[in-house]
Amino acid sequence: MITKNVSRFPLLAITFILLISLSSCRHDAELPPIIANVGDSIMFDSQVLPIIVSNCSMAGCHDGSGEKFPLLNYEQVSRRVKAGNPNKSSLYQVITTKGLAGNPMPPSPYPSLTNAQITVIQLWIMEGAKNTSSVNYCDSIHVNYSGTIRSILDNNCVSCHNTALASGNLSLLTYDEVKNATDPSSATFMNLLDHIEGNGYSQMPQNGSLSTCNIAQIKKWINDGFPKN
Repeated sequence: MITKNVSRFPLLAITFILLISLSSCRHDAELPPIIANVGDSIMFDSQVLPIIVSNCSMAGCHDGSGEKFPLLNYEQVSRRVKAGNPNKSSLYQVITTKGLAGNPMPPSPYPSLTNAQITVIQLWIMEGAKNTSSVNYCDSIHVNYSGTIRSILDNNCVSCHNTALASGNLSLLTYDEVKNATDPSSATFMNLLDHIEGNGYSQMPQNGSLSTCNIAQIKKWINDGFPKN
C-alpha cells in the first residue's frame, strides 16, 4: 500500500499542474487579440473618405449644397453603411449595382469606381466601418509612382481630371500626363503642386485638401525626378 501511495503522488501533482496550465490558457484566449500592424487595416481618413469625396461629393451631388444627402465626413458616410455587412449597406449597393437610372454610382459622365476602390470600401465596412486614421502610418520616404502617387491621384483627382471630364483641360490618368503637369520643363506644365497646396490658386481637390503627408509624398516624387516606378 505504501508503494501505491508513493506512485500516485507524482501523478496527482502532474495532473494538478496540467489543470492550472489549461485554466491559464483558457484565460489568455478570452483576451482581445493583439494587432501587430494596424497599418494593415483600411483607414477611413486616407483611403475611404478620399474615394467618396472625390467621386460622390462633387458640386451639385453629395456636397451638402442641394437636396442630396452630404458625404463629406465620417458621421455622414457611416449613416449609409451597416458595419460588418457590405451587402446591407446602401453606399456599397449603389456603387456596385443600381444607382441613378439603374447604373452604379457615380453617374455618367463621371467614371465608375475601380475594382480596387470598391474593394477598399467593402473591406472597410467588413472591418466594422470604423473612423480609423492613418496619421501615424503615412510613409513619405519610400515613395513610388505606381503605388503612392497613382493611388493619391486615383482617390482624389481622377474623378474630375480624366479623358471624359478633363476639368481645366487637365487629365491625370497616365504617367505622362502627371509628369507633364508637375514638370516645369514640360510644354504642358500645369503647376499641379501649387494647385494642390493652394499657392496662388484655389486649392485642390475642391472638397477637401490632401493630407500633409500626401503632399509630402508628391513633393518627394517630384524631387526624385518623376521616376516611373
